[in-house]
Amino acid sequence: MSMLNHLSAFADRAIRATVPHSPRYAVSLIDRNSGRPHMISGVPLVLLTTTPRETSVDLMRNRDPSRWDTFIERMDSKGAFQ
Repeated sequence: MSMLNHLSAFADRAIRATVPHSPRYAVSLIDRNSGRPHMISGVPLVLLTTTPRETSVDLMRNRDPSRWDTFIERMDSKGAFQ
Protein backbone atom coordinates (compact mmCIF):
# COMPACT_ATOMS: atom_id res chain seq x y z
CA MET A 1 0.00 0.00 0.00
CA SER A 2 1.26 3.42 -0.83
CA MET A 3 0.79 6.72 0.92
CA LEU A 4 -1.69 7.74 -1.80
CA ASN A 5 -4.19 5.19 -0.49
CA HIS A 6 -4.45 7.14 2.77
CA LEU A 7 -4.28 10.64 1.32
CA SER A 8 -8.03 11.37 1.60
CA ALA A 9 -8.15 10.32 5.26
CA PHE A 10 -5.09 12.45 6.00
CA ALA A 11 -6.63 15.44 4.20
CA ASP A 12 -9.89 15.05 6.14
CA ARG A 13 -8.07 15.03 9.48
CA ALA A 14 -5.91 17.98 8.47
CA ILE A 15 -8.95 20.04 7.50
CA ARG A 16 -10.72 19.20 10.77
CA ALA A 17 -7.64 20.25 12.74
CA THR A 18 -7.20 23.60 11.00
CA VAL A 19 -10.75 24.75 10.22
CA PRO A 20 -12.70 25.98 13.23
CA HIS A 21 -15.63 23.76 14.12
CA SER A 22 -18.95 25.43 13.37
CA PRO A 23 -21.58 24.73 16.02
CA ARG A 24 -24.42 22.34 15.23
CA TYR A 25 -28.02 22.66 16.33
CA ALA A 26 -31.04 20.39 16.52
CA VAL A 27 -34.28 22.06 15.38
CA SER A 28 -37.64 20.47 16.25
CA LEU A 29 -41.18 21.33 15.19
CA ILE A 30 -43.42 21.56 18.30
CA ASP A 31 -47.23 21.35 18.48
CA ARG A 32 -48.31 24.24 20.73
CA ASN A 33 -51.52 22.47 21.80
CA SER A 34 -49.83 19.38 23.20
CA GLY A 35 -46.28 20.68 23.71
CA ARG A 36 -44.95 17.55 21.98
CA PRO A 37 -42.70 17.37 18.92
CA HIS A 38 -44.19 16.63 15.51
CA MET A 39 -43.93 12.90 14.77
CA ILE A 40 -43.57 11.12 11.45
CA SER A 41 -44.35 7.39 11.77
CA GLY A 42 -43.71 7.61 15.51
CA VAL A 43 -40.31 9.31 15.12
CA PRO A 44 -39.90 12.95 16.21
CA LEU A 45 -38.96 15.36 13.42
CA VAL A 46 -35.52 16.77 14.33
CA LEU A 47 -33.28 18.51 11.80
CA LEU A 48 -29.54 18.88 12.43
CA THR A 49 -28.09 22.10 11.04
CA THR A 50 -25.45 24.79 11.35
CA THR A 51 -28.00 27.50 10.46
CA PRO A 52 -30.82 27.18 13.02
CA ARG A 53 -32.69 30.39 12.16
CA GLU A 54 -32.99 29.55 8.48
CA THR A 55 -34.02 25.98 9.30
CA SER A 56 -36.64 27.26 11.72
CA VAL A 57 -38.07 29.58 9.05
CA ASP A 58 -38.16 26.67 6.58
CA LEU A 59 -40.00 24.44 9.06
CA MET A 60 -42.60 27.14 9.76
CA ARG A 61 -43.26 27.88 6.08
CA ASN A 62 -46.98 27.38 5.28
CA ARG A 63 -47.75 26.45 8.92
CA ASP A 64 -50.09 28.23 11.32
CA PRO A 65 -47.88 29.97 13.94
CA SER A 66 -50.71 29.80 16.48
CA ARG A 67 -50.50 25.98 16.30
CA TRP A 68 -46.79 25.32 15.58
CA ASP A 69 -43.50 26.51 17.06
CA THR A 70 -39.86 25.48 16.72
CA PHE A 71 -37.38 24.49 19.41
CA ILE A 72 -33.63 24.96 18.89
CA GLU A 73 -30.98 23.10 20.93
CA ARG A 74 -27.23 23.59 20.58
CA MET A 75 -25.18 20.40 20.31
CA ASP A 76 -21.64 19.90 21.57
CA SER A 77 -18.75 18.67 19.39
CA LYS A 78 -19.66 15.02 20.09
CA GLY A 79 -23.31 15.44 19.08
CA ALA A 80 -24.84 15.57 22.58
CA PHE A 81 -27.35 18.28 23.49
CA GLN A 82 -26.07 21.06 25.74
